Amino acid sequence: MTRRVRVIGQDEPVAVAARRLAREHLRRLYVVDGDGKLVGVLARRDVLRVFLRPDAEIARAVEEEVLRRCLWAAPEQARAEVVDGVVTLTGTVDRRSEAERAARLTEAIPGVVAVANELNSTVDDRIPG
Repeated sequence: MTRRVRVIGQDEPVAVAARRLAREHLRRLYVVDGDGKLVGVLARRDVLRVFLRPDAEIARAVEEEVLRRCLWAAPEQARAEVVDGVVTLTGTVDRRSEAERAARLTEAIPGVVAVANELNSTVDDRIPG
C-alpha cells in the first residue's frame, strides 16, 4: 500500500501552501503543473524562508502596497497590525468590496500567515438595489 501523495498547483500562492502544510501536518507538498506533471517539491523549510519576516516589515508592506497604493486609504483611515505573521486590518474604507479586496491582497504578501479583516465600510456595495 502506498500513501496518497499531497499535491499543489504551481500557480498557488505560497501562503496557500503554508496553510496546507500546517493544517495537514505535512513535511512536503509535490508541485504539479496544469497537466498534473510533477515540477517540484516544496518542503516546510522552503516555506519558512518566505515567512521569516519581521512583523513590522509585513505591516509596512501591507500599509504601503495594499492600503495606500491599492485602496488609497489615508493612514488615519485604515491600518494593519501584525502579530506573528497574522495581519489584522482595522479602520474604515468607502465600500465593502474594497475591504474584501484588501484582505485578498494582504493574503498574497510574503510573510502573511493569516488575515483578520476588521475593516468597516460606509457603503455595502455588494447588495444590489
